[in-house]
Formats: sequence, C-alpha cells, structure tokens
Amino acid sequence: METETLEDVLFPGLHLTVRQVVAVDDSLIIDEAGCGPPGRCPQCERPATRVHSRYWRRIAGLPVGRQTMIVRLSLRRFFRDQHQCRRRTFAEQVEGLTELRRRCSAALRSAMKAVAVELGGRPGQRLCAKLRLHG
Repeated sequence: METETLEDVLFPGLHLTVRQVVAVDDSLIIDEAGCGPPGRCPQCERPATRVHSRYWRRIAGLPVGRQTMIVRLSLRRFFRDQHQCRRRTFAEQVEGLTELRRRCSAALRSAMKAVAVELGGRPGQRLCAKLRLHG
C-alpha cells in the first residue's frame, strides 16, 4: 500500500512541494513551491524557456479542521524570448489552486460561491464565518 504525502492530501493532483507547515494561533501556514513544467505565456500560449525570478504569493485556502489555511507560494516568473510576442515576462499559475489576481484558492472560491448561491447575503456571510471560509 502506497503512503500519501501531505501534498497528496491537501493538494491532490497539483504540482507543488510543501516546504514547511506552521500552526500559528488558529491558522495553518503552509510554505510551498511550484514545481511543475514551465508555464505558458498567457498571450501567445508558448512555453517559457527561462526563469526570470521567484516571488511569494499568499493564498487563502479551505480550512483544515478548526484552522484557517494560508498558503504561501513561491512561484516563478518567466522571460518571454519570442520576438513576436509583446509580453516580456509572465508569472506562473498553479492550475487548480491559483487564478490570476485572486487571493483565495479555486476550492475556497467554489465553496463560498456555493454558500452564496444557496443562502445569499447575510445568512451566507454568517455560515461562511462559522465554517471559517474567509477569502
């Protein structure tokens, strides 16, 4: 029987490496790094060939037990070497976790959207607070 890693349990099917997990007060802070194949340019869809730099991104995730989850991602920024493409650099996205300009995970956003559709306004807000769904 194969043992599951923390990556398999918390982020199944995603290209991530968990570096550190720290419990602080009522939060679980997880430091991770993207380790998938080079990203594709959002403009011309061609794969990147060179890493420009790395940057940290903070994403709110689904709660784990009674703790809110904060994911600190170390992501790559890539050069675009194609002269036909106007974009010079672009940032890596982890499909299934990050979305452009969002500060919450795709799973957290989906859960909050389901609560909003079913309950609406203030009742949905109260249930999200009780379930620790904060985005």
